[in-house]
Amino acid sequence: MIAAGSIDFGRWDVDALARAWSAATPFQHAVIDGAVTDDQLDALRTAVGQEPHLPERSEIVDGMGSAETMQHPTLQAFAASLGSAAGLSTVHAITGRAVTRVEARSYIYLRGGYLLPHTDHRLDIGRRVAWAAYLSPPGTCTGGELELFRCTLDGRTIVATEPACRIEHRANRLVMFEVSDASLHQIREVTDGARVSLAGWFF
Repeated sequence: MIAAGSIDFGRWDVDALARAWSAATPFQHAVIDGAVTDDQLDALRTAVGQEPHLPERSEIVDGMGSAETMQHPTLQAFAASLGSAAGLSTVHAITGRAVTRVEARSYIYLRGGYLLPHTDHRLDIGRRVAWAAYLSPPGTCTGGELELFRCTLDGRTIVATEPACRIEHRANRLVMFEVSDASLHQIREVTDGARVSLAGWFF
């Protein structure tokens, strides 16, 4: 039996996900539904509810986040599973990007919460793949979609954008997408309820 928080990567159709990643627009991404078992999903929800979160507010974000190192054992196990040899090799098989470690935090966006368009890309940090695992039970979050933008670049500078794809915040869905100069994305405003997720990057 797979422990609470751990991921059975054998549940994932890696070949199909790799094809979806390669074909995705406006930039490479993959959507994994049913990423964990229902029991594990319940355990992760309970753990996030017990994890301390502090407000995060700036010119681009209004939400709440855990500490950089999560405290709850179930959340720690989830992050460790993603960063295990099996997790890293699965991400490599899907994305074609060699990765060596993962960072993970939990996030809660209440009504009115949002994260404005940004790319996550910084040459000095080395983020290669971003990810988010959605936990909100059905019917408890309205809005909060992940929106991807199509960008026109002049060198490494974005000079024009247009919305291209919205990915619904659906329970037990894990999304991965490339981190690059053009991987502009946002979390749309939560209009009701709470958007609960685990998220971070592979390096």
